[in-house]
Amino acid sequence: MPEKVVEVENLVKQYKTVTAVDRISFDVYQGEIFSLVGPNGAGKTTTVEILECLRKPTSGSASVLGFDVTKDETEIKKKIGVMPQDFNAFERLTVKENVELIARIYNIKPETKKILEELGLWEVRNRQFHKLSGGMQRRVGVCMALVSDPELLFLDEPTTGLDPEARRNTWEVIKTLKKMGKTVFLTSHYMEEVEQLSNRAGVIVNGKLIATDTIHELISKYGGGIKVNIRGRKIEEAENILRKFTENISYDKDIVTGKFKTREGASKALAELYQLSDGYRIEIIESGMDDVFLQLAGHRVNERGELI
Repeated sequence: MPEKVVEVENLVKQYKTVTAVDRISFDVYQGEIFSLVGPNGAGKTTTVEILECLRKPTSGSASVLGFDVTKDETEIKKKIGVMPQDFNAFERLTVKENVELIARIYNIKPETKKILEELGLWEVRNRQFHKLSGGMQRRVGVCMALVSDPELLFLDEPTTGLDPEARRNTWEVIKTLKKMGKTVFLTSHYMEEVEQLSNRAGVIVNGKLIATDTIHELISKYGGGIKVNIRGRKIEEAENILRKFTENISYDKDIVTGKFKTREGASKALAELYQLSDGYRIEIIESGMDDVFLQLAGHRVNERGELI
């Protein structure tokens, strides 16, 4: 089994009358992308800042790469890379100059060309930071976090405010980090992002961690399974086939819907449904992290990170 690089046990952060983090426990393993997912104000950033030694916990324990966050701040900061939610760089410096400046702060000689090439920034290395698109600026942020060759990388809401294309381009950068062998701790309120990128995730709401598992297991346990919608003027025959494989049947005008807990059950029904004569339209809807969050928290999260 991979080594634990983060261990959190009954972690609490209290601000007077507000409990930002409420007795949460989880682990992060070497080489994985672990996501903490939830709405704004859920406690994601507070948790990450405790792990980065930027805030002190009220109680509980947390270790990063084997070091205690309350005692070993210097050692931890040597071994992690951080891109905060409100990341920025020196606007009038070029991409290359920003990266080299961080290297001087760490007092190391960076492999600038290699890092910039790996993240697709070599061609814009001489462009000033303020002239880059939002997506390219985030790439620079990841690049600067990689300068010290960290064992663990924290990315706090790395795609907030980006348009869909820039967001997906940033996803490719994060996938590149995994190929490089990095362990990534990601926070996000975008359910699709977490589903696309993560090996495992923890769902956090109001400071409480309400579920932690692999993405596959979260969707399997809480996603509601697979829906098969069938539209047609005479749907009785299709309905009879659905009933052979599931009792969860619903209707909406000329549409009959069968819900399946497993992909295997849906596949068996679909094999027979596809043998029907023409005149039917079949739609398959698989559950995702959005459905998981709805099941666990009773809400969805909108584009701005708000509960709805």
